[in-house]
Amino acid sequence: MMLVLFASAAAMLSSPAAANPSDEQALLPYEQFTLPNGLRVVVHEDHSAPKVAVTVWYHVGSMNEPAGQTGFAHLFEHLMFNGSENHDDEYMPPLQEIGASAVNGATTLDQTYYYAVVPTGGLERVLWLESDRMGYLLGAVTQEKLDEQRGVVQNEKRTRDNQPYSMMPELRAEAIFPSDHPYHHPIIGSMEDLDAASLEDVHGWFHQYYGASNAVVALAGDVTVEQARELMTRYFGSVPPGPPIGRMTEWTPLLERVRTEVVADNVPQTAISWSWPVPGNDAEDRQALRMASSVLGRGRLSRLNQALVIDRQLANSVSANYEARPISGLFNIEIRLQPGVDQAEAEAALQAVLDEFLAEGPTAEELERIKITTYGDTVRMLESLYLRAMMLAGGTIGEGNPGQFELDQAAFDAVQAEDVLVAVNQWLGRPNYRLTVVPQTRYAAGPDGADRSGLPPMGPESELVLPPVREGRLSNGIRVLHARRDGTPTVDMVMAFDAGGAADQGLKPGLQGFTVGLMDDGTTTLTGQEFTQAQEMLGARMYAWADSDTTSFSVSALTRALDDTVDLWSDYIRDPAFRDADLERERGMAVSGVQQALSDPTSIAGRVFTYLMFGADHAYGAPLAGRADVIRSYRREDLTAFHQRFIRPDNAVIFAAGDAEFDVLMATLEASFGDWTAPAAPRGETTIAGVADQTAPRVVLVDRPGSVQSVIRVGHVTPNGLDPRNFDLDVLNGILGGGFTSRLNMNLREEKGWTYGAGSNVSDALGPQVFSVSTSVQTDRTADALSEIARELNEIGGVRPPSGEELDLYRRGQVLTLSDRFETNNAMVGYLSYVTRFEHPYEWITTLPDRYAALTPEIVGAAASMLHPDAMTWVIVGDLTRIEAGVRALGLGEVEVWDAEGNRLR
Repeated sequence: MMLVLFASAAAMLSSPAAANPSDEQALLPYEQFTLPNGLRVVVHEDHSAPKVAVTVWYHVGSMNEPAGQTGFAHLFEHLMFNGSENHDDEYMPPLQEIGASAVNGATTLDQTYYYAVVPTGGLERVLWLESDRMGYLLGAVTQEKLDEQRGVVQNEKRTRDNQPYSMMPELRAEAIFPSDHPYHHPIIGSMEDLDAASLEDVHGWFHQYYGASNAVVALAGDVTVEQARELMTRYFGSVPPGPPIGRMTEWTPLLERVRTEVVADNVPQTAISWSWPVPGNDAEDRQALRMASSVLGRGRLSRLNQALVIDRQLANSVSANYEARPISGLFNIEIRLQPGVDQAEAEAALQAVLDEFLAEGPTAEELERIKITTYGDTVRMLESLYLRAMMLAGGTIGEGNPGQFELDQAAFDAVQAEDVLVAVNQWLGRPNYRLTVVPQTRYAAGPDGADRSGLPPMGPESELVLPPVREGRLSNGIRVLHARRDGTPTVDMVMAFDAGGAADQGLKPGLQGFTVGLMDDGTTTLTGQEFTQAQEMLGARMYAWADSDTTSFSVSALTRALDDTVDLWSDYIRDPAFRDADLERERGMAVSGVQQALSDPTSIAGRVFTYLMFGADHAYGAPLAGRADVIRSYRREDLTAFHQRFIRPDNAVIFAAGDAEFDVLMATLEASFGDWTAPAAPRGETTIAGVADQTAPRVVLVDRPGSVQSVIRVGHVTPNGLDPRNFDLDVLNGILGGGFTSRLNMNLREEKGWTYGAGSNVSDALGPQVFSVSTSVQTDRTADALSEIARELNEIGGVRPPSGEELDLYRRGQVLTLSDRFETNNAMVGYLSYVTRFEHPYEWITTLPDRYAALTPEIVGAAASMLHPDAMTWVIVGDLTRIEAGVRALGLGEVEVWDAEGNRLR
């Protein structure tokens, strides 16, 4: 049995028209008919020799394989030769008995086909055997046969993998086609998937794809149409038609940039492959791309062969090939370099040939020569009965036209130089994938000088050294803090405003986030497109973000473009356009986002939990219902009013870090922001009220029918962000749920396997903070998971307080990563912003090692008094038909059922 990387010549040819079977001038006359079960039959009569070629094509290949079943189409092809229900024996011997001159099968990306060439007298035996395995196979497929053929295929894979350069097609497909593209994985599949193939898989594959309506039988040779009709009806008429099959028809994944990969392997010389994703069978450019591949890489006279092999002797072989397939195509150029040749020189020569071809296209002589040669190939193929049958079957499967190859030949003969020039510039002028396979260098391991009796101890800890920081003010009063950091020629800055999510209080909910988001759509002098283009031309990055208390506008500037970047940043912050068209577009997207959020269980759980913590009127809260209507009510004057109240110089601080002298930076900021004055409107103020402690548990269920997981949020409000006890609480939280090795994650994920991850958190806010546990668990373990969460919450403040080992592991993880807080310019800016917001001194981080060292399990355990396991809010979003009874039985607290917009249903 064969495994092929490309379809046959007939299957690769395509055209939208249908051949006329009555045309007496046809190179390959045929007639076709369809049986009542959907089986298509094509017959070509030629009585010049007493032989008949029989081909059976199924429209199924590796492209149909789901994840976890790669290689299954090819494995199934092997099983088809191991006998059927009425001939439970090897397929080959009965055909050898009648003098078959060719018998085999092959699997491609898109089709699986079988063929035999037999004396005229053996035709019925072939049809009997083919029909028996098409209609009556599964009763003869045993586990023993499956295991045997699995081993055969795996050894075939090993044989292929053992050949030099064998990995190139697979690497090419993986690099060019996305993981969910039908052409991403190799036809032969993976060892793991082959090992996993089961008898159930075999049955499913057969029933899905090996029905009569998904097949074509072509007969070519010493047989009449009348004989064929009678024999096909007799032997194939009882085969079930099979289910209808949907197919992907087109997906050409374009590369955004040139991708390069270098692989070392046991090969004799360096191989270079350049590959472009291009359209496949149905493309208008298909014949022009065929012509281009022939001009560039077919034969001795091809341009690449002349340039690299003959003239400059850089390579000993070169080829260009256009692989046209039903869904997509590939245009490949492959070179095998001469020993000692510099790869850069060879690639430069290749690029020079391509550049010339892209500029001028093919010559008239090249077109004529290739057309004549290709026509000769086609007519010579017609000498073989086998190839005639294959072309007829391939055209029928691929395009529904047995005579497709003749239409393709005519279209190829009509290609003009202009067609080729347009096609190659459209497709070969794009980024490609460049694979280089180099001879593997031989290495040898030396003696082991390590002591492997135990893990090496941690070396001495380095002292934390912060860069110097300077502070100043612009002429309009804006405070500036700058940390000078050499290294990369960049400067990162944040302009922070006292206007986070809390600024919505007393305004239309969500207005702060909507306003700041719309500022990305341009300024009064620049459209959104122009604003983005200006950033890219400066090599700058600008974006806005917010937390509960602060709105920040960030910029990362190249030092060489600092002045112009700060000018653009100033325009961004000071003069947003808020154009009506942008407002309406963003409004539509925001409303759509609300609708999507109402179906997203994670979003539902988060919003309901926040609402239960703070309600609709608190600065940190927001109403659940009517969000879309509120967004629809936003007007431009709302946005400009918000901007005037909060995004203003008397409400701002600038934090900066990077490769700029303080005086230079201040002069630059002064030039762009110094003349910015506060508007006449009063500055906006936020009032962060306290929240009463929760005194009783509350359980809220939100129904999401059909959910395979339940989303869980558990927690309550804790003291505000300036409370000194938060340091100890953060450490306790780290042990409970603040990392991978925390109790919650190790319990629910690593020990139980009920979730992908579980954790807890204490929010960062100047006002009341929130302690929360978050996870998503499989639906049937919802109640169990809730019980485990409740147990962990109770035990950390009771029978199982933090241990010394847990504290030491968490402490080391924190102390040894403190330098991450100021490693980069961006991190340094974040640190400056953090210590300012939470009223810490600049050197605060350097005090933390000693603070962590002073902690004991008893001190951390005492922080558990800030948690109240018996007065938690529990939010669970899931399929209530499957989880409600179990949750109620836990007795966590009074159970309420809400909808996603906060309406209590019961």
